[in-house]
Amino acid sequence: MKRTVSICLLRQDLRVHDQPLLHAVHHDKEVTHLLPLYVFDERYLELSGLPGYERDGPEARTRLFGFWRTGVFRARFLTEAVYDLRNTLRSKNSDLLVRFGKMERIVEQVVEALKENGDEIKSVYLQKDFCSEEVAIERRLDSLLSARGITLSLIDAAPLIDARDLPFPVSQTPDVFTPFRKRVEALGPLGRPPLEMPSQLKPFPSLEEGKSYPGYGKDLDSKGVEDVLLPLLTPLQDTFETKYSGSEWPRDLKSAFPYAGGETVALERVNWYFHQGDPPPVSKYKATRNGLLGHEYSTKLSPFLCLGMISPRTVMKSLTDHEDKYGESQNTYWVKFELLWRDYFLYITRKFGTKLFTLGGFEEVTDPKQASIKMQPGWWKGWDQEGSNEQPAVRWMQGRTGVPFIDANMAELRESGFMSNRGRQNVASFLTKDLQVDWRIGAEFFESHLIDYDPTANYGNWQYVGGVGNDPRASRQFNPIKQANDYDPQGTYIKTWLPALHRVPTSHIQCPWVLKPAQRAEFIAEGAYPESPVIEAPNWRPHYHKKGPGKINGNRNERVKNPGPGGPKKGRGEGRTTTDSDGSTSKENRRA
Repeated sequence: MKRTVSICLLRQDLRVHDQPLLHAVHHDKEVTHLLPLYVFDERYLELSGLPGYERDGPEARTRLFGFWRTGVFRARFLTEAVYDLRNTLRSKNSDLLVRFGKMERIVEQVVEALKENGDEIKSVYLQKDFCSEEVAIERRLDSLLSARGITLSLIDAAPLIDARDLPFPVSQTPDVFTPFRKRVEALGPLGRPPLEMPSQLKPFPSLEEGKSYPGYGKDLDSKGVEDVLLPLLTPLQDTFETKYSGSEWPRDLKSAFPYAGGETVALERVNWYFHQGDPPPVSKYKATRNGLLGHEYSTKLSPFLCLGMISPRTVMKSLTDHEDKYGESQNTYWVKFELLWRDYFLYITRKFGTKLFTLGGFEEVTDPKQASIKMQPGWWKGWDQEGSNEQPAVRWMQGRTGVPFIDANMAELRESGFMSNRGRQNVASFLTKDLQVDWRIGAEFFESHLIDYDPTANYGNWQYVGGVGNDPRASRQFNPIKQANDYDPQGTYIKTWLPALHRVPTSHIQCPWVLKPAQRAEFIAEGAYPESPVIEAPNWRPHYHKKGPGKINGNRNERVKNPGPGGPKKGRGEGRTTTDSDGSTSKENRRA
Protein backbone atom coordinates (compact mmCIF):
# COMPACT_ATOMS: atom_id res chain seq x y z
CA MET A 1 0.00 0.00 0.00
CA LYS A 2 1.37 3.38 -0.99
CA ARG A 3 2.32 5.58 1.96
CA THR A 4 1.71 9.32 2.17
CA VAL A 5 4.44 10.90 4.27
CA SER A 6 4.90 14.32 5.87
CA ILE A 7 8.27 15.35 7.27
CA CYS A 8 8.55 17.40 10.46
CA LEU A 9 11.89 19.19 10.25
CA LEU A 10 12.81 20.22 13.79
CA ARG A 11 15.05 23.11 14.79
CA GLN A 12 14.37 25.20 17.92
CA ASP A 13 11.29 23.13 18.82
CA LEU A 14 12.75 19.95 20.35
CA ARG A 15 9.65 18.68 22.13
CA VAL A 16 6.53 16.57 21.77
CA HIS A 17 4.18 18.53 24.06
CA ASP A 18 2.47 21.61 22.54
CA GLN A 19 4.24 20.81 19.27
CA PRO A 20 2.37 22.45 16.34
CA LEU A 21 4.29 20.58 13.62
CA LEU A 22 3.46 17.16 15.02
CA HIS A 23 -0.07 18.36 15.78
CA ALA A 24 -0.65 19.46 12.16
CA VAL A 25 0.54 16.14 10.72
CA HIS A 26 -1.51 14.13 13.18
CA HIS A 27 -4.71 15.90 12.12
CA ASP A 28 -4.04 15.67 8.37
CA LYS A 29 -6.22 12.74 7.34
CA GLU A 30 -4.40 12.33 4.02
CA VAL A 31 -1.08 11.60 5.73
CA THR A 32 -0.41 8.00 6.78
CA HIS A 33 3.16 8.34 8.08
CA LEU A 34 5.17 10.95 9.98
CA LEU A 35 8.93 11.38 9.62
CA PRO A 36 10.45 13.61 12.34
CA LEU A 37 13.92 14.79 11.24
CA TYR A 38 16.68 16.69 13.02
CA VAL A 39 19.82 17.87 11.24
CA PHE A 40 22.96 18.93 13.10
CA ASP A 41 23.76 21.73 10.68
CA GLU A 42 27.45 22.30 9.96
CA ARG A 43 26.88 26.06 9.65
CA TYR A 44 25.91 26.31 13.32
CA LEU A 45 27.82 23.47 14.98
CA GLU A 46 31.32 22.33 14.06
CA LEU A 47 31.16 18.73 12.83
CA SER A 48 34.81 18.09 11.93
CA GLY A 49 35.29 15.81 14.95
CA LEU A 50 32.91 13.23 13.49
CA PRO A 51 34.91 10.35 11.94
CA GLY A 52 35.00 10.66 8.15
CA TYR A 53 32.77 13.72 8.00
CA GLU A 54 33.47 15.94 4.97
CA ARG A 55 32.53 19.57 5.46
CA ASP A 56 30.65 21.27 2.63
CA GLY A 57 31.58 24.79 3.74
CA PRO A 58 33.76 26.77 6.19
CA GLU A 59 34.11 26.10 9.89
CA ALA A 60 31.11 26.96 12.05
CA ARG A 61 32.44 30.26 13.38
CA THR A 62 30.85 33.60 14.16
CA ARG A 63 30.76 36.09 11.32
CA LEU A 64 33.04 38.88 12.57
CA PHE A 65 35.35 37.57 15.27
CA GLY A 66 35.62 33.86 14.58
CA PHE A 67 34.40 32.24 17.80
CA TRP A 68 32.83 28.82 17.50
CA ARG A 69 29.17 29.51 16.80
CA THR A 70 28.15 26.81 19.23
CA GLY A 71 30.53 26.26 22.12
CA VAL A 72 30.99 23.09 24.11
CA PHE A 73 28.28 23.67 26.71
CA ARG A 74 25.45 24.45 24.29
CA ALA A 75 26.65 21.68 21.95
CA ARG A 76 26.29 19.18 24.78
CA PHE A 77 22.94 20.61 25.90
CA LEU A 78 21.61 20.48 22.33
CA THR A 79 22.83 16.94 21.70
CA GLU A 80 21.29 15.69 24.92
CA ALA A 81 18.01 17.31 23.92
CA VAL A 82 17.99 15.71 20.46
CA TYR A 83 18.48 12.21 21.83
CA ASP A 84 16.00 12.78 24.64
CA LEU A 85 13.48 13.74 21.96
CA ARG A 86 14.31 10.57 20.03
CA ASN A 87 13.55 8.50 23.12
CA THR A 88 10.24 10.28 23.66
CA LEU A 89 9.19 9.85 20.04
CA ARG A 90 10.03 6.15 20.17
CA SER A 91 7.70 5.82 23.15
CA LYS A 92 4.90 7.29 21.00
CA ASN A 93 5.00 4.93 18.03
CA SER A 94 7.47 7.15 16.14
CA ASP A 95 11.20 7.83 15.87
CA LEU A 96 13.61 10.65 15.09
CA LEU A 97 15.89 10.55 12.07
CA VAL A 98 19.16 12.26 13.03
CA ARG A 99 21.56 13.43 10.35
CA PHE A 100 24.58 15.74 10.04
CA GLY A 101 25.29 18.25 7.28
CA LYS A 102 23.35 21.11 5.71
CA MET A 103 19.66 21.02 6.49
CA GLU A 104 18.31 21.59 2.99
CA ARG A 105 20.71 19.06 1.46
CA ILE A 106 19.72 16.37 3.97
CA VAL A 107 16.02 17.01 3.35
CA GLU A 108 16.62 16.66 -0.38
CA GLN A 109 18.33 13.30 0.15
CA VAL A 110 15.56 12.03 2.46
CA VAL A 111 12.88 13.07 -0.04
CA GLU A 112 14.65 11.21 -2.85
CA ALA A 113 14.95 8.08 -0.69
CA LEU A 114 11.22 8.16 0.05
CA LYS A 115 10.36 8.59 -3.63
CA GLU A 116 12.62 5.69 -4.60
CA ASN A 117 10.76 3.66 -2.01
CA GLY A 118 7.48 4.43 -3.80
CA ASP A 119 6.15 6.85 -1.18
CA GLU A 120 4.34 10.14 -1.73
CA ILE A 121 5.66 13.14 0.18
CA LYS A 122 2.87 15.57 0.87
CA SER A 123 4.64 18.30 2.81
CA VAL A 124 7.58 19.33 4.94
CA TYR A 125 6.72 21.19 8.14
CA LEU A 126 9.15 23.65 9.70
CA GLN A 127 8.88 26.21 12.50
CA LYS A 128 9.20 29.65 10.92
CA ASP A 129 12.24 31.72 11.80
CA PHE A 130 12.74 35.43 11.18
CA CYS A 131 16.50 35.98 11.44
CA SER A 132 18.20 36.65 8.13
CA GLU A 133 20.38 33.54 7.85
CA GLU A 134 17.58 31.16 8.77
CA VAL A 135 15.19 32.89 6.36
CA ALA A 136 17.72 32.40 3.54
CA ILE A 137 17.93 28.68 4.36
CA GLU A 138 14.14 28.44 4.35
CA ARG A 139 14.02 30.00 0.89
CA ARG A 140 16.56 27.55 -0.50
CA LEU A 141 14.65 24.67 1.05
CA ASP A 142 11.37 25.95 -0.39
CA SER A 143 12.93 26.16 -3.84
CA LEU A 144 14.23 22.57 -3.65
CA LEU A 145 10.89 21.23 -2.50
CA SER A 146 8.80 23.26 -4.96
CA ALA A 147 10.80 21.80 -7.84
CA ARG A 148 9.64 18.38 -6.64
CA GLY A 149 6.02 19.39 -6.11
CA ILE A 150 6.26 19.35 -2.32
CA THR A 151 4.85 22.03 -0.04
CA LEU A 152 6.97 23.67 2.65
CA SER A 153 4.59 24.55 5.48
CA LEU A 154 6.05 27.15 7.85
CA ILE A 155 4.43 27.50 11.27
CA ASP A 156 5.03 30.58 13.41
CA ALA A 157 5.17 29.16 16.93
CA ALA A 158 8.13 30.60 18.87
CA PRO A 159 6.44 33.48 20.77
CA LEU A 160 4.04 33.22 23.69
CA ILE A 161 1.68 35.73 22.08
CA ASP A 162 0.54 34.55 18.68
CA ALA A 163 1.28 37.17 16.02
CA ARG A 164 -2.38 37.04 14.99
CA ASP A 165 -3.39 38.13 18.50
CA LEU A 166 -1.15 41.19 18.76
CA PRO A 167 -3.04 44.50 19.08
CA PHE A 168 -0.93 45.94 16.25
CA PRO A 169 0.72 44.72 13.04
CA VAL A 170 4.19 43.30 13.64
CA SER A 171 5.59 46.11 11.48
CA GLN A 172 4.20 48.57 14.05
CA THR A 173 5.70 46.89 17.11
CA PRO A 174 6.57 49.75 19.51
CA ASP A 175 10.22 50.77 19.48
CA VAL A 176 10.36 50.65 23.29
CA PHE A 177 9.33 47.77 25.53
CA THR A 178 6.95 49.60 27.90
CA PRO A 179 4.23 50.48 25.36
CA PHE A 180 4.54 46.97 23.91
CA ARG A 181 4.02 45.49 27.37
CA LYS A 182 1.05 47.71 28.21
CA ARG A 183 -0.80 47.00 24.99
CA VAL A 184 -0.20 43.26 25.17
CA GLU A 185 -1.18 43.06 28.84
CA ALA A 186 -4.44 44.82 27.96
CA LEU A 187 -5.40 41.78 25.87
CA GLY A 188 -6.16 39.82 29.03
CA PRO A 189 -4.80 36.29 29.55
CA LEU A 190 -1.39 36.00 27.91
CA GLY A 191 -1.05 33.46 25.13
CA ARG A 192 -3.25 30.75 23.73
CA PRO A 193 -3.60 27.45 25.59
CA PRO A 194 -1.15 24.64 24.76
CA LEU A 195 -2.19 22.23 22.03
CA GLU A 196 -3.76 18.93 22.98
CA MET A 197 -1.33 16.29 21.74
CA PRO A 198 -2.14 12.65 20.91
CA SER A 199 -0.78 9.88 23.09
CA GLN A 200 0.50 8.06 19.98
CA LEU A 201 1.75 9.55 16.71
CA LYS A 202 1.48 8.28 13.17
CA PRO A 203 4.05 5.57 12.38
CA PHE A 204 7.59 6.32 11.27
CA PRO A 205 8.14 5.44 7.57
CA SER A 206 11.02 2.97 7.74
CA LEU A 207 12.52 1.99 4.41
CA GLU A 208 12.41 -1.57 3.17
CA GLU A 209 14.54 -4.03 5.07
CA GLY A 210 18.26 -3.54 4.65
CA LYS A 211 18.01 0.11 3.60
CA SER A 212 18.79 3.24 5.59
CA TYR A 213 18.05 6.89 4.93
CA PRO A 214 21.03 8.60 3.27
CA GLY A 215 23.24 11.27 4.75
CA TYR A 216 26.00 11.28 7.34
CA GLY A 217 24.68 9.66 10.51
CA LYS A 218 23.17 6.47 9.17
CA ASP A 219 25.90 4.50 10.92
CA LEU A 220 24.85 6.18 14.17
CA ASP A 221 21.15 5.31 13.98
CA SER A 222 21.57 2.56 16.55
CA LYS A 223 23.92 4.59 18.75
CA GLY A 224 23.15 6.78 21.76
CA VAL A 225 24.02 10.27 22.87
CA GLU A 226 27.41 9.34 24.33
CA ASP A 227 28.57 7.94 20.98
CA VAL A 228 27.88 11.29 19.33
CA LEU A 229 28.81 13.68 22.10
CA LEU A 230 32.56 13.19 22.35
CA PRO A 231 33.38 13.65 18.64
CA LEU A 232 31.11 16.71 18.51
CA LEU A 233 32.80 18.34 21.50
CA THR A 234 36.41 17.49 20.63
CA PRO A 235 37.06 20.34 18.14
CA LEU A 236 35.59 22.93 20.50
CA GLN A 237 38.36 22.81 23.11
CA ASP A 238 41.05 24.63 21.14
CA THR A 239 40.16 28.28 21.83
CA PHE A 240 41.98 30.32 24.44
CA GLU A 241 38.91 32.12 25.71
CA THR A 242 37.13 29.01 26.97
CA LYS A 243 38.10 26.99 30.02
CA TYR A 244 37.13 23.34 30.34
CA SER A 245 37.64 21.00 33.26
CA GLY A 246 38.41 17.38 32.48
CA SER A 247 38.55 15.48 29.22
CA GLU A 248 34.83 14.64 29.29
CA TRP A 249 33.66 18.14 30.24
CA PRO A 250 31.74 17.25 33.42
CA ARG A 251 29.18 19.75 34.67
CA ASP A 252 30.64 22.15 37.20
CA LEU A 253 29.00 21.53 40.55
CA LYS A 254 29.15 25.27 41.23
CA SER A 255 26.99 26.01 38.20
CA ALA A 256 23.61 27.67 38.69
CA PHE A 257 22.43 25.58 35.74
CA PRO A 258 23.45 21.96 36.37
CA TYR A 259 20.85 20.43 34.05
CA ALA A 260 21.00 18.10 31.09
CA GLY A 261 19.25 19.12 27.91
CA GLY A 262 15.90 17.76 26.86
CA GLU A 263 12.14 18.01 27.14
CA THR A 264 12.11 15.50 30.00
CA VAL A 265 14.27 17.68 32.26
CA ALA A 266 12.50 20.85 31.12
CA LEU A 267 9.10 19.55 32.19
CA GLU A 268 10.54 18.37 35.49
CA ARG A 269 11.97 21.85 36.12
CA VAL A 270 8.66 23.55 35.34
CA ASN A 271 6.81 21.22 37.67
CA TRP A 272 9.34 21.74 40.46
CA TYR A 273 9.49 25.52 40.16
CA PHE A 274 5.76 26.19 39.96
CA HIS A 275 4.21 23.30 41.89
CA GLN A 276 6.60 21.61 44.33
CA GLY A 277 6.75 22.85 47.91
CA ASP A 278 4.26 24.86 49.92
CA PRO A 279 4.62 27.42 48.56
CA PRO A 280 6.67 26.54 45.46
CA PRO A 281 9.90 28.41 44.58
CA VAL A 282 8.14 30.84 42.21
CA SER A 283 6.53 32.38 45.30
CA LYS A 284 9.87 34.09 46.00
CA TYR A 285 10.83 34.94 42.43
CA LYS A 286 10.84 38.73 42.67
CA ALA A 287 12.95 38.68 45.82
CA THR A 288 15.46 36.13 44.53
CA ARG A 289 15.64 36.81 40.76
CA ASN A 290 18.82 38.87 41.11
CA GLY A 291 20.65 36.04 42.85
CA LEU A 292 23.99 34.69 41.72
CA LEU A 293 24.51 31.26 43.29
CA GLY A 294 22.43 28.09 43.19
CA HIS A 295 19.66 26.88 40.92
CA GLU A 296 16.70 28.21 42.94
CA TYR A 297 17.06 31.97 42.55
CA SER A 298 15.33 32.12 39.14
CA THR A 299 13.24 29.91 36.88
CA LYS A 300 16.25 28.63 34.86
CA LEU A 301 13.87 28.07 31.95
CA SER A 302 15.64 30.22 29.34
CA PRO A 303 17.94 27.42 28.05
CA PHE A 304 14.95 25.12 27.60
CA LEU A 305 12.91 27.85 25.90
CA CYS A 306 15.72 28.79 23.50
CA LEU A 307 15.81 25.33 21.92
CA GLY A 308 12.10 24.71 22.28
CA MET A 309 12.40 21.90 24.83
CA ILE A 310 9.48 23.58 26.52
CA SER A 311 6.94 25.94 24.98
CA PRO A 312 6.21 29.39 26.43
CA ARG A 313 2.51 28.46 26.44
CA THR A 314 3.26 25.48 28.66
CA VAL A 315 5.19 27.74 31.03
CA MET A 316 2.29 30.19 31.11
CA LYS A 317 -0.21 27.39 31.71
CA SER A 318 1.85 26.11 34.62
CA LEU A 319 2.14 29.61 36.05
CA THR A 320 -1.62 30.13 35.72
CA ASP A 321 -2.28 26.83 37.48
CA HIS A 322 -0.03 28.03 40.30
CA GLU A 323 -1.98 31.30 40.52
CA ASP A 324 -5.28 29.41 40.63
CA LYS A 325 -4.05 27.69 43.80
CA TYR A 326 -1.96 30.38 45.48
CA GLY A 327 -3.24 33.61 43.93
CA GLU A 328 -1.59 36.26 41.76
CA SER A 329 1.37 38.16 43.19
CA GLN A 330 4.30 40.33 42.24
CA ASN A 331 6.33 37.13 41.98
CA THR A 332 4.11 35.56 39.34
CA TYR A 333 3.73 38.88 37.56
CA TRP A 334 7.48 39.23 37.15
CA VAL A 335 7.71 35.83 35.50
CA LYS A 336 5.12 37.03 32.97
CA PHE A 337 7.11 40.25 32.64
CA GLU A 338 10.21 38.32 31.57
CA LEU A 339 8.22 36.18 29.13
CA LEU A 340 6.98 39.39 27.53
CA TRP A 341 10.58 40.61 27.20
CA ARG A 342 11.32 37.40 25.31
CA ASP A 343 8.39 38.04 22.98
CA TYR A 344 9.39 41.66 22.55
CA PHE A 345 12.82 40.76 21.19
CA LEU A 346 11.26 38.17 18.87
CA TYR A 347 8.87 40.74 17.42
CA ILE A 348 11.17 43.76 17.32
CA THR A 349 13.61 41.62 15.32
CA ARG A 350 10.90 40.99 12.75
CA LYS A 351 10.39 44.72 12.50
CA PHE A 352 14.04 45.76 12.17
CA GLY A 353 15.44 42.66 10.43
CA THR A 354 19.18 42.66 9.82
CA LYS A 355 19.68 45.72 12.07
CA LEU A 356 19.81 43.16 14.87
CA PHE A 357 23.40 42.44 13.84
CA THR A 358 24.74 45.78 12.55
CA LEU A 359 27.09 48.06 14.47
CA GLY A 360 24.52 50.86 14.65
CA GLY A 361 21.79 48.48 15.77
CA PHE A 362 18.11 49.35 15.90
CA GLU A 363 19.15 52.96 16.52
CA GLU A 364 20.00 53.23 12.82
CA VAL A 365 16.23 53.24 12.30
CA THR A 366 14.95 54.89 15.47
CA ASP A 367 17.59 57.67 15.73
CA PRO A 368 19.78 57.76 12.59
CA LYS A 369 21.60 60.92 13.66
CA GLN A 370 22.76 59.47 16.95
CA ALA A 371 23.57 56.14 15.30
CA SER A 372 25.79 57.85 12.74
CA ILE A 373 27.86 59.34 15.57
CA LYS A 374 28.37 55.95 17.20
CA MET A 375 29.34 54.37 13.89
CA GLN A 376 32.20 56.78 13.25
CA PRO A 377 35.76 55.40 13.46
CA GLY A 378 37.13 55.69 16.97
CA TRP A 379 33.82 55.51 18.82
CA TRP A 380 34.26 51.80 19.52
CA LYS A 381 37.50 50.03 20.35
CA GLY A 382 38.23 46.80 18.53
CA TRP A 383 40.22 43.63 19.07
CA ASP A 384 43.43 42.82 17.23
CA GLN A 385 43.37 39.03 17.19
CA GLU A 386 47.09 38.92 16.46
CA GLY A 387 47.83 41.42 19.23
CA SER A 388 48.61 41.33 22.92
CA ASN A 389 46.60 39.39 25.48
CA GLU A 390 46.63 42.60 27.52
CA GLN A 391 44.09 44.22 25.21
CA PRO A 392 40.96 45.21 27.17
CA ALA A 393 38.74 42.95 25.05
CA VAL A 394 40.98 39.94 25.69
CA ARG A 395 41.21 40.59 29.41
CA TRP A 396 37.42 40.79 29.51
CA MET A 397 37.00 37.50 27.63
CA GLN A 398 39.54 35.72 29.82
CA GLY A 399 38.14 37.11 33.05
CA ARG A 400 41.32 39.04 33.85
CA THR A 401 39.99 42.60 34.05
CA GLY A 402 41.13 42.84 37.67
CA VAL A 403 37.58 43.74 38.74
CA PRO A 404 36.50 40.66 40.72
CA PHE A 405 32.74 40.93 40.15
CA ILE A 406 33.24 41.12 36.38
CA ASP A 407 35.84 38.37 36.34
CA ALA A 408 33.76 36.01 38.49
CA ASN A 409 30.84 36.31 36.10
CA MET A 410 33.08 35.68 33.12
CA ALA A 411 34.59 32.66 34.88
CA GLU A 412 31.10 31.26 35.46
CA LEU A 413 30.28 31.72 31.78
CA ARG A 414 33.49 30.11 30.54
CA GLU A 415 33.32 27.20 32.98
CA SER A 416 29.60 26.42 32.88
CA GLY A 417 27.96 28.15 29.90
CA PHE A 418 25.63 30.12 32.17
CA MET A 419 25.50 33.54 33.79
CA SER A 420 22.81 35.29 35.81
CA ASN A 421 20.79 38.17 34.39
CA ARG A 422 22.47 40.48 36.89
CA GLY A 423 25.88 39.32 35.75
CA ARG A 424 25.06 39.71 32.06
CA GLN A 425 24.01 43.31 32.50
CA ASN A 426 27.17 44.13 34.41
CA VAL A 427 29.71 42.47 32.12
CA ALA A 428 28.00 43.95 29.05
CA SER A 429 27.97 47.43 30.54
CA PHE A 430 31.62 47.06 31.56
CA LEU A 431 32.72 46.02 28.07
CA THR A 432 30.72 48.61 26.15
CA LYS A 433 30.58 51.60 28.52
CA ASP A 434 33.73 51.33 30.65
CA LEU A 435 36.08 49.74 28.11
CA GLN A 436 34.20 51.21 25.09
CA VAL A 437 34.72 47.97 23.14
CA ASP A 438 32.56 47.11 20.12
CA TRP A 439 29.38 45.54 21.52
CA ARG A 440 29.37 42.91 18.78
CA ILE A 441 32.51 41.31 20.27
CA GLY A 442 30.55 40.67 23.44
CA ALA A 443 27.49 39.51 21.52
CA GLU A 444 29.46 36.98 19.49
CA PHE A 445 31.36 35.79 22.57
CA PHE A 446 28.05 35.17 24.31
CA GLU A 447 26.70 33.49 21.16
CA SER A 448 29.52 30.99 21.40
CA HIS A 449 29.45 30.37 25.13
CA LEU A 450 25.90 30.66 26.42
CA ILE A 451 23.76 27.57 26.83
CA ASP A 452 20.68 29.75 26.40
CA TYR A 453 21.77 31.63 23.31
CA ASP A 454 18.94 32.99 21.20
CA PRO A 455 19.87 35.51 18.48
CA THR A 456 17.02 37.94 19.16
CA ALA A 457 17.47 38.09 22.95
CA ASN A 458 21.27 37.98 22.83
CA TYR A 459 21.87 40.64 20.20
CA GLY A 460 18.85 42.64 21.35
CA ASN A 461 20.12 42.78 24.92
CA TRP A 462 23.66 43.63 23.86
CA GLN A 463 22.29 46.52 21.80
CA TYR A 464 20.16 47.57 24.75
CA VAL A 465 23.10 47.73 27.17
CA GLY A 466 25.51 49.03 24.55
CA GLY A 467 23.29 52.04 23.87
CA VAL A 468 22.33 51.29 20.26
CA GLY A 469 19.09 49.40 20.84
CA ASN A 470 15.78 49.86 22.66
CA ASP A 471 16.85 51.46 25.92
CA PRO A 472 15.23 54.93 26.04
CA ARG A 473 18.12 55.91 28.30
CA ALA A 474 20.94 54.75 26.05
CA SER A 475 23.73 56.13 28.23
CA ARG A 476 22.81 53.89 31.17
CA GLN A 477 25.98 52.57 32.82
CA PHE A 478 26.45 50.17 35.72
CA ASN A 479 28.90 50.76 38.54
CA PRO A 480 30.44 47.29 39.02
CA ILE A 481 31.71 48.03 42.54
CA LYS A 482 28.34 49.22 43.80
CA GLN A 483 26.64 46.34 42.02
CA ALA A 484 29.01 43.88 43.67
CA ASN A 485 28.40 45.40 47.11
CA ASP A 486 24.64 45.24 46.53
CA TYR A 487 24.40 41.71 45.14
CA ASP A 488 27.49 39.97 46.53
CA PRO A 489 28.22 41.94 49.71
CA GLN A 490 30.27 39.20 51.36
CA GLY A 491 32.09 38.24 48.17
CA THR A 492 30.70 34.70 48.32
CA TYR A 493 30.01 34.56 44.60
CA ILE A 494 33.39 36.04 43.74
CA LYS A 495 35.24 33.53 45.90
CA THR A 496 33.21 30.67 44.43
CA TRP A 497 34.36 31.39 40.88
CA LEU A 498 37.72 33.06 41.62
CA PRO A 499 39.39 30.72 44.13
CA ALA A 500 42.59 32.76 43.86
CA LEU A 501 40.80 35.41 45.95
CA HIS A 502 39.37 33.12 48.62
CA ARG A 503 41.61 34.55 51.36
CA VAL A 504 40.97 38.21 50.57
CA PRO A 505 39.04 39.93 53.40
CA THR A 506 35.46 40.96 52.68
CA SER A 507 36.49 44.60 53.16
CA HIS A 508 38.68 44.38 50.04
CA ILE A 509 37.10 41.61 47.97
CA GLN A 510 35.53 44.04 45.50
CA CYS A 511 38.71 46.07 45.04
CA PRO A 512 41.83 43.97 45.81
CA TRP A 513 44.08 46.46 44.02
CA VAL A 514 43.88 48.80 47.04
CA LEU A 515 45.54 46.20 49.26
CA LYS A 516 48.97 47.21 50.49
CA PRO A 517 51.84 45.14 49.03
CA ALA A 518 52.32 43.15 52.24
CA GLN A 519 48.59 42.42 52.44
CA ARG A 520 48.44 41.33 48.84
CA ALA A 521 51.36 38.98 49.33
CA GLU A 522 49.55 37.48 52.33
CA PHE A 523 46.15 37.02 50.66
CA ILE A 524 46.83 36.45 46.92
CA ALA A 525 49.46 34.16 45.44
CA GLU A 526 51.91 35.93 43.17
CA GLY A 527 50.66 36.03 39.60
CA ALA A 528 47.31 34.44 40.49
CA TYR A 529 45.26 37.57 39.82
CA PRO A 530 45.89 40.94 38.12
CA GLU A 531 47.51 43.49 40.41
CA SER A 532 45.53 46.40 38.96
CA PRO A 533 42.25 46.69 37.05
CA VAL A 534 42.22 47.25 33.32
CA ILE A 535 40.45 50.54 34.09
CA GLU A 536 39.44 52.38 37.26
CA ALA A 537 36.60 54.90 37.23
CA PRO A 538 36.45 57.71 39.81
CA ASN A 539 32.84 56.91 40.73
CA TRP A 540 33.91 53.46 41.94
CA ARG A 541 35.95 54.80 44.85
CA PRO A 542 33.10 55.86 47.18
CA HIS A 543 31.98 52.22 47.15
CA TYR A 544 35.30 50.50 47.82
CA HIS A 545 34.65 49.99 51.52
CA LYS A 546 30.98 50.90 51.72
CA LYS A 547 28.99 47.81 52.71
CA GLY A 548 25.22 48.06 52.81
CA PRO A 549 22.56 45.47 53.58
CA GLY A 550 22.69 44.29 50.00
CA LYS A 551 19.91 43.56 47.54
CA ILE A 552 20.25 39.82 47.23
CA ASN A 553 16.75 39.47 48.72
CA GLY A 554 15.18 41.97 46.36
CA ASN A 555 15.56 45.61 45.36
CA ARG A 556 12.82 47.79 46.79
CA ASN A 557 13.46 50.41 44.10
CA GLU A 558 12.80 47.92 41.31
CA ARG A 559 9.25 48.59 40.19
CA VAL A 560 7.16 48.52 37.06
CA LYS A 561 5.63 51.73 35.83
CA ASN A 562 1.92 51.41 35.01
CA PRO A 563 1.77 47.63 35.35
CA GLY A 564 -0.85 45.58 33.61
CA PRO A 565 -3.50 43.42 35.26
CA GLY A 566 -2.16 41.52 38.24
CA GLY A 567 1.00 43.59 38.46
CA PRO A 568 2.31 45.71 41.35
CA LYS A 569 0.43 48.96 41.69
CA LYS A 570 2.97 51.50 42.90
CA GLY A 571 6.55 52.54 42.31
CA ARG A 572 8.72 53.80 39.54
CA GLY A 573 11.17 52.43 37.01
CA GLU A 574 10.78 49.88 34.25
CA GLY A 575 12.29 46.97 36.11
CA ARG A 576 14.12 45.23 33.24
CA THR A 577 17.22 47.25 33.97
CA THR A 578 18.24 48.91 37.19
CA THR A 579 17.37 52.39 38.34
CA ASP A 580 20.02 54.97 39.27
CA SER A 581 19.79 53.88 42.90
CA ASP A 582 20.76 50.40 41.76
CA GLY A 583 24.18 51.37 40.54
CA SER A 584 23.69 52.65 37.00
CA THR A 585 24.30 56.19 35.85
CA SER A 586 23.48 58.31 32.83
CA LYS A 587 26.18 60.36 31.13
CA GLU A 588 24.94 62.17 28.08
CA ASN A 589 27.42 62.57 25.21
CA ARG A 590 29.93 60.45 27.08
CA ARG A 591 32.27 60.18 24.10
CA ALA A 592 30.93 62.94 21.87
